[in-house]
Amino acid sequence: MALRPYWKGYLKLSLVTCPVQMMPATSENEKVRFHTLNRQTQNRVVSHYVDAVTGKEVRDEDEVKGYQRGENDYAILEDDELENVALESTKTIDISTFTPRDSIEWIWLDTPYYLSPDDPVGEEAFSVIRDAMGAENMVGISRLVISRRERAVMLEPRGKGIVLWTLRYGDEVRDEKTILRQLMTKSRKRS
Repeated sequence: MALRPYWKGYLKLSLVTCPVQMMPATSENEKVRFHTLNRQTQNRVVSHYVDAVTGKEVRDEDEVKGYQRGENDYAILEDDELENVALESTKTIDISTFTPRDSIEWIWLDTPYYLSPDDPVGEEAFSVIRDAMGAENMVGISRLVISRRERAVMLEPRGKGIVLWTLRYGDEVRDEKTILRQLMTKSRKRS
C-alpha cells in the first residue's frame, strides 16, 4: 500500500520557504489489537457519547467542544470558530531557534516523522536548510499543530530528508533525581 502524507504544509526559515510533506517514521500495523465484544453474542461493542445528566445518546451533529471556565460553565467552540483562530503553525513549520543536536536529551523526544520536499521547485530550498543544519551539527526548533494540538518540534537533518521529532514539554517529563530517589527508598524498605 502506498504511503500517504500525514501532513502537508511549509517549512520556513527567515525568507526561505518550501512546501513539505510529513510521514510517520514508525508504524503500529504489527501491534496486536483486541476488540471489545459482547460475551453472549460475540458481536463487537460500539461506544457512543452519552449525555452525563440525561443518560441519552448524543448524535454526532450535536457534539461540540467546550472549555470549562467554572462549575457547569463552559465556553462553547464550534469547529469553524476553532479553524478561524488556527495558529500559523497549523500549516507552517517556522524554524525559530537552532541548537546543537547533543543539547537535546533522548527523554525529550516523543514521536518521529519524516519530512521531505513536496514538489521539485521546493527541493533546492529544502536542501539548503537541511544541509546548513547538518554542516553545523545543529537542529532546528519550531512549533507545529498536530491533531489540533500545538507541539514543540525538533528538525534533525538525516540523509536526504529531515526527521521531525515532536518534543515533550517540561510538565510531561518527571524529574529524574526525584523518581530515582523514590525508587531507591522503596527498594531499601523491601530489603
